[in-house]
Amino acid sequence: MKEKIQKILIDETIVPDGLAVNTKVFSFSEIRNGILTPLERLLTNYPDAELFYKHNDEYFQKAFLSRNPVCKAYIETKFDLVVKPTLNPWEMLSQVFKMIEDDLSIWKELKKWKSKLKPKNNGVYIIGKKKGLHIHPSVKIDPGVVLNVDTGPIVIDKDTQISPFSYLEGPLYIGKNSSIDNARITGGCIFGQHCKIGGEVENSIFGNFSNKHHEGFVGHSYVGNWVNLGAMAATSDLKNNYSYVKLKLKDKVLNTETIKFGSVIGDFVKISIGCMINTGSTIEVGANVVSQSVSGHTPPFIWINSETKYRLDHFIDNTKKVMARRDKKLRSEEEALIRHIYEL
Repeated sequence: MKEKIQKILIDETIVPDGLAVNTKVFSFSEIRNGILTPLERLLTNYPDAELFYKHNDEYFQKAFLSRNPVCKAYIETKFDLVVKPTLNPWEMLSQVFKMIEDDLSIWKELKKWKSKLKPKNNGVYIIGKKKGLHIHPSVKIDPGVVLNVDTGPIVIDKDTQISPFSYLEGPLYIGKNSSIDNARITGGCIFGQHCKIGGEVENSIFGNFSNKHHEGFVGHSYVGNWVNLGAMAATSDLKNNYSYVKLKLKDKVLNTETIKFGSVIGDFVKISIGCMINTGSTIEVGANVVSQSVSGHTPPFIWINSETKYRLDHFIDNTKKVMARRDKKLRSEEEALIRHIYEL
């Protein structure tokens, strides 16, 4: 069947309400919901197919295509496969185990790894069978690290470092060039490329270039790209009365129909030290949160409080500085999109 699929459309004209916060700058197809993103999964499964992309916002479409030249702008034609966003963040979190397992069966990069794990130092303790470990030979794991694969596979990608006193529980994927520093990671987590993770994280997804390097708890949450959480910042993921968590958006409330869910944090968000993020909070793109506590919906591009807005020129300048530290540049199409979102 795969060879018959020659034209694929990624249709992002309609996005689930719960995913709207995290699809302002980046596409749902770029969200890593397993080892791979949906876009990478399409390229792996259908390497010879033509990919097309459709979005209602021309600024968004231009930014997406500039990052992903393998895709073409939408045209009127017959498609063999149409892929649309269907899952809210809490639904993605419930599928971490399945997605990692599924991706292991198709991920061609894994076959290039010469070994799954060869600890060079004594003191690395493995719980479960080693066949559940998939660790790139370039990964550095220090003594005092515990790897638990009894609950699911652990996949650690190229050039990642794991410091002493870290506990890693599967299912887990850690992206390239990441750093895990004295962390406790449980419940099914996915971390993108170039993340710095410390403290406690449970059943959460982090995008690329996002940091939670210090003590504090993030649980059952989705954290976007280029996010920084200060020391002791923490999310609540369970209400005192054990009722369903309701996600607060700008103009509506979504019932997650689960008692365990934390927060949704958009791209380019900065959260100050010691900030307590209440259950079901949403923090929109570009917000700079300096507060002892946050609840409900935090608008985009706020500066400290909802009455003050982050100056656009300052936000662009600071974003370029942050990206330059990781040898990345803000594309002109992405800057145009950010300015467009800001004006809206």
